Amino acid sequence: MEITVNEQAQLFPLAFNDGWKQMAGHEIKVGEYRFCAIPRDEYINISEVTTGMKFFDIPVDLTTYLITSTREDTIKYFYQVGERIVKIITTQLDFNKTLEQMKEKSLETCGEMPAIENVEVGEG
Repeated sequence: MEITVNEQAQLFPLAFNDGWKQMAGHEIKVGEYRFCAIPRDEYINISEVTTGMKFFDIPVDLTTYLITSTREDTIKYFYQVGERIVKIITTQLDFNKTLEQMKEKSLETCGEMPAIENVEVGEG
């Protein structure tokens, strides 16, 4: 599966029990599937884009912190995250069915998903 990372930061709607919350991150496309990497203080949230549902978290330890210290290094790291996602997808019996169930759950819990928006993030 081809992996691409969008260098343009975007606001992604994530599904929570109390509704949609917009969070800034980068899209990681794995084959036909879309995910987003949302850096937080102590972890990186990896969510599926079309559902807004969390896929998994990556704890940010010292090593991760150091290898993502620049924007360019972070984008490179997100390609490695894409490789992890490939492994997870390929071990699923029917990933498309799982996605459909996730879409139903987010729609039931949060309603219609807001649009994804481009954002400008300052260098730093």
